[in-house]
Amino acid sequence: MIPVDYLKHIPPILDFEASSLSDCSYPISAGLIVNGQIHYWLIKPKPEWIDWSLASQAIHGMKRSYLMENGLDVQRVYEEIIQALAGFDVVYSDNPYWESRWLTQLGHFGLEVKDIQQLIPSHHKDSWKTIFELQFQKHLLVHHRADHDALALALTLQHTQNN
Repeated sequence: MIPVDYLKHIPPILDFEASSLSDCSYPISAGLIVNGQIHYWLIKPKPEWIDWSLASQAIHGMKRSYLMENGLDVQRVYEEIIQALAGFDVVYSDNPYWESRWLTQLGHFGLEVKDIQQLIPSHHKDSWKTIFELQFQKHLLVHHRADHDALALALTLQHTQNN
């Protein structure tokens, strides 16, 4: 992993991965870039969270049983996210609808999730997704891993603001 201390000036960026994209989906991992630090959580599904997609399993490379054994309890993830985001009331994402939804499933945060595109300079509006994809290659990041996706977004934002 690359050092991210130089990303301290980047606003908080959040990414979740989920059990599926159905109405019954739930978060299975979270990645957060805040204050130049990367945070990553595997989330143990609550007993009532039963939705599971084999396509999602293939994309994320983990089974539900792996999350049950290795994930952190929802309450702990909630508390750690609250602690990491202390002093912030806005977090950015490339998909505010889903991130807001999954954030709410963890607990009541009172955070506003905004679209990262609001921060992309106008001269990069058409190219930012290409720049985002290049970050995965340049830094050997893995798609659909929440911390890597959040880091790629942070690096993309930094690149577009500096070029």
